[in-house]
Amino acid sequence: MPQMNGSEKGSLLSGALRSCISKFDSDIQGSTLEISEFPTFVGSVAKGIAHVFVSTLPTADIGAHLAFALKRQAESLVLYLPHVALPGTTSSAATEVFRVLSLQRQGFGIPVEVFSPADNQLSQVTPGSNLQLVVQEESARSEFLNQDGAEELVELVLGCGCEALFIKERMVATHLGLEVARSKIVDGRLGLEIGVGRNDRMAKSWLSESKSQADQLHETIEVVNRYRLGSSQFHPLAKLSMARWMRLAIQDNPALIGVEGLVPVELVRTGSWPNSGLWSLKASSEPNDEDSSMYQGFDPSFEEDGISFGIGVDADGAESVVGIAASLDLGVVAKLYEVLHAARAAGRQTGGSILVLEERNKIVPIERLVDLASFGIRSATLLPTWKMIIRD
Repeated sequence: MPQMNGSEKGSLLSGALRSCISKFDSDIQGSTLEISEFPTFVGSVAKGIAHVFVSTLPTADIGAHLAFALKRQAESLVLYLPHVALPGTTSSAATEVFRVLSLQRQGFGIPVEVFSPADNQLSQVTPGSNLQLVVQEESARSEFLNQDGAEELVELVLGCGCEALFIKERMVATHLGLEVARSKIVDGRLGLEIGVGRNDRMAKSWLSESKSQADQLHETIEVVNRYRLGSSQFHPLAKLSMARWMRLAIQDNPALIGVEGLVPVELVRTGSWPNSGLWSLKASSEPNDEDSSMYQGFDPSFEEDGISFGIGVDADGAESVVGIAASLDLGVVAKLYEVLHAARAAGRQTGGSILVLEERNKIVPIERLVDLASFGIRSATLLPTWKMIIRD
């Protein structure tokens, strides 16, 4: 977490932080505080408490802010979340995000308070989350199969060697973790869009009469194999959706993380969440020109934050929530706690959690957050050879 520069009394963000701290504790002299500025927040420590004012909230997690508190050896953390940290979103949407951060604080063994500064006062944020689990068990499959024509699509996808993931009334087919097809209602009938990414699916739909769906799917799979299993390690198809590919490797060999089996889990959010991402809060990149009309009816591909999830099952049947991270993410522990909370809220008898990291991403700040967690977590490491585990 590189520091940009030191304390600047003239900084608007520094002034905002000083103002919040004075409202939190009027005995603290704001003019004496040493304030550190980072790309997305400013922070200071007073009386053993880390105070953080967030200027931009790129992800819905408190990982970086906890890391700041730990680095400064603070005994507790106070987080100030102004609505301007999420520009372009409604007040209700921003509140939903803030509630998630307030929920995540419950998963750590350090006191954390979350406030939203507005109207010259601090309002404490109530914890909450609208995250829902879709465990890839028979119930998820059955919900999709209730639709006319669904069984034929499932047979086609599985017959081509793909994995079928069910999210409510939609099926997404993946190969080596990468989306290659998805179900879609067209003119009241259930159909299949084939391709990697929206542009590919759109192009193949225009050429749908020239080749059968089975042929199109086989061709798409061959392209994925060429880049996933070949030497083109820097091609986008070789780097996208790595976390789901890692999950496939663990499904084939669950002993890699010390469990007997792994059931995939997909996640959805309800309510007025700012965008279609689960934790990413970036502004929409939808085209806004004369060409945008051609994308109508073609949804973007799987949104992801470099982490996939599953339910790990031990030899005695005990369940754990498994989070599999493919990228360097200080928020991964907080995100895993939110998923564990959602699993328990849904009635799953989950005893704890497992954080799976690639060896290169197991860094000290993340290990500190694992040690700080209060919700029962152990970590497991995948060596670079995990890609050699190929599904039949």
